[in-house]
Amino acid sequence: MSKDDEARTVQLLDRILMRAVTEGVSDIHIEPRQSDVRVRFRIDGLLVERPSFPVAYRHKVASRLKVMANLDIAERRLPQDGTIRLRIQERELDVRLSTFPTEYGEKVVLRLLFQDRLGMGLDGLGLPQHIADQLREFASRAHGMVLVTGPTGSGKTSTLYGMLQETDARRRNIVTLEDPIEYRFKDVVQAQTNPRIGFTFAKGLRAMLRQDPDVIMVGEMRDAETADIAFKAALTGHLVLSTLHTSSAIETFVRLFDMGLERYVVASALNGMLAQRLVRKVCIHCRRLGVVTDDLKAAFEAEDIVLQEFYESAGCEHCNGTGYAGRTGLFELIIADDALKDLVKADTISRVDLAKRLFARGHHGLRREALLLVAQGITTMDEAYRVT
Repeated sequence: MSKDDEARTVQLLDRILMRAVTEGVSDIHIEPRQSDVRVRFRIDGLLVERPSFPVAYRHKVASRLKVMANLDIAERRLPQDGTIRLRIQERELDVRLSTFPTEYGEKVVLRLLFQDRLGMGLDGLGLPQHIADQLREFASRAHGMVLVTGPTGSGKTSTLYGMLQETDARRRNIVTLEDPIEYRFKDVVQAQTNPRIGFTFAKGLRAMLRQDPDVIMVGEMRDAETADIAFKAALTGHLVLSTLHTSSAIETFVRLFDMGLERYVVASALNGMLAQRLVRKVCIHCRRLGVVTDDLKAAFEAEDIVLQEFYESAGCEHCNGTGYAGRTGLFELIIADDALKDLVKADTISRVDLAKRLFARGHHGLRREALLLVAQGITTMDEAYRVT
């Protein structure tokens, strides 16, 4: 690569990264095609297209990023992963880089992790006050399991990090096992799995238990072996925080039992479960009133919500034509009290029965939380249905 090409490649990447930081992007997709290279930003959970660049720079851009991440620039046939530390607009950020070989060259995805977001704690995550207070209480306990559930990109890891910040790391030995480490804590021992050399979640968790931990954070319980070790650790005097990919808090029970965990182990170890989603907020500059029909009123009344008006998205210069600006959270918390533990231990109870019992105790799911945001003018019906 000539010096002129190198300089132009650096300038091109600088423009892309600067714009991404300005727009609050979580991921950058650089996708080579036959005639150009497409650039897309993930903003508020959805991909938005940005100006492409000439196909002549597809290899140059990928190589430049690989150099920054200390990867092998000669290897284009296999996927690679790495990390880049940057400072843009006075903000420190870690960039997780992933390459993937395609027909027209390597696709590159960059995940932007802003270090200044680490200081938000539970109060900066948009949690209702009663849920934030309950999570603090969980974080103060000496043992038990706390699970955060939801799809990829729903903010599960941020919630776990928020709980860690509520824990006194100077008096308690806190150890995390993650894939990968997203944010770094000063007084927390953090480790990253590496399956290529056999350092899996299960193997790492077994080793962590010999490190005299008080609090353990497992980035994700991906298999039955990891889940079994984690729950038994929660039973033997450790506070364990982890995540699962499930559609609701109730579905978490089904997933755990399907993984082969015994009912009494789950019931005895579990402190609580938090299901969460991120929902886009309707742009206040271009939102417009929707038509409140009788059927729509009835749907809200079924959830014990009075609907007087709601907004639809439109699109303007303030929201880049998307109709939405920013995101907020939807949260569903189930506290594993003695009555619920007894229910879970019963072999005869089904998922439907469990849902009915919880509903009778005043528990409502994520759909109702989404409809409440619609009735409050925070989001739209389309968005509520999309995430729930």
